[in-house]
Amino acid sequence: MKKIRKLSYWLVLILMLVACKETPKKSNGQITSETVLVQTNDTLCAAPVAWFNGAVPTPNPNVFPQGDVTNCDFHLVSWNYFLWLTEEVNGELRFETMYTNKAIYPEFKDDTYHVLDIVEQALSKGMLVDQNGRAVYSSIIINDVYRDFVLDNQLYDPEVLLNFDPNTNFPVGSIALKTSWKIVQPNEDVSKLYTKKADIELLDLVDGLPRIDKNNPNVEKDVEVALVALHVSVVVEGHPEFIWATFEFDDNAPDFAENQNPDAAVSVADWMFYAASTPARKTNADNATTLKFSNQEKQLLAPITQVARQYVNGGGSTTNQENITHLNKSVKSQLPSASVWKNYFEVGAIWFNTSKGSLKPDWNPNVDPSMVTGSLKLSNATIETFTQKVRSQNECFSCHNTNALTSVPTDMKILGGKNVNISHILLKNYIGGKEIPLQN
Repeated sequence: MKKIRKLSYWLVLILMLVACKETPKKSNGQITSETVLVQTNDTLCAAPVAWFNGAVPTPNPNVFPQGDVTNCDFHLVSWNYFLWLTEEVNGELRFETMYTNKAIYPEFKDDTYHVLDIVEQALSKGMLVDQNGRAVYSSIIINDVYRDFVLDNQLYDPEVLLNFDPNTNFPVGSIALKTSWKIVQPNEDVSKLYTKKADIELLDLVDGLPRIDKNNPNVEKDVEVALVALHVSVVVEGHPEFIWATFEFDDNAPDFAENQNPDAAVSVADWMFYAASTPARKTNADNATTLKFSNQEKQLLAPITQVARQYVNGGGSTTNQENITHLNKSVKSQLPSASVWKNYFEVGAIWFNTSKGSLKPDWNPNVDPSMVTGSLKLSNATIETFTQKVRSQNECFSCHNTNALTSVPTDMKILGGKNVNISHILLKNYIGGKEIPLQN
């Protein structure tokens, strides 16, 4: 399997060298933003044929290309993980067999009961409300490498985390995922999506606002849901910051045009989370202060959220955007015609250019953006709907960084800057389950 992965990456590299005219690279092989791509065909950044002949090759994070690594390699490993995670194993998708974020506690170390229990958006008390008036749900998933690292080091204990070595990284192979699910309505056509029955925590009035009552959650069983997005973050050799990649259903939302007129429609067509001809200025509006029940018994909310993707492919260099576009086409063209995953795409991915530095305590991109590369304004339209329009919030490392956690309860000590602060699972546990504020 290692030989297959190595050959796959070198094959892609050879194709890129033949098809591309590039300016000089950095010493570690990172392609600079000045790279010039000559588009000869749609396989410029191509998925290896081996991915589609039988079982998806298991990604090996220990043999991620070093030295002459390209922008394409990071998108390749992102797609490899997505296909591997969504492969069926004994009647379930592989990611559904992994652990919940509760598994960081010894008493829940084997927990794989994935109740959908998150409705609030990143850095907001608002929710994505679909065109039917239902909240979009999420859940967080980790693998055994992530879980075992936390358990072995007792990082679930706030006092232990407080005194943990600031320079220690998550181990290679750590995976953290965030899923995004839409409630399926009767007779709704979801033939292009992956669907399943799931248990969800219902909304109630908490302090006068629609919320999940975490002190007394009301769970509805066997609700049909459709997967509309998947965040994939993984530590590979040489990248303890995690590669952060995000995938969505093709028909979730339209992209802003270049130099989008705020008064013009983003699209004249209906999308999953966008009503035809909605002006751009009325999209991605944070409803934290206006959200209310229109029918609590039916779990219906208002206002409905109109969603648009503000940055195609998450922005970044021309090279980055073209590689994403070509690789998406390559994967879709090779998947079986009946595969539901033909209807999903990589929005983008973000990581560090290691020639500029490496993960260190007390780092965030607003202070030092030089290391960040890839899709520099990456957001998922269903998970980070409202942060897209705020420059200090509209990419993964704006939230996931190694800054000190200063917004803590009065009876707790400030958590100093640490490399493991990159993961919000630990930070949220440290402050007793509260949401993590923006640290910059």
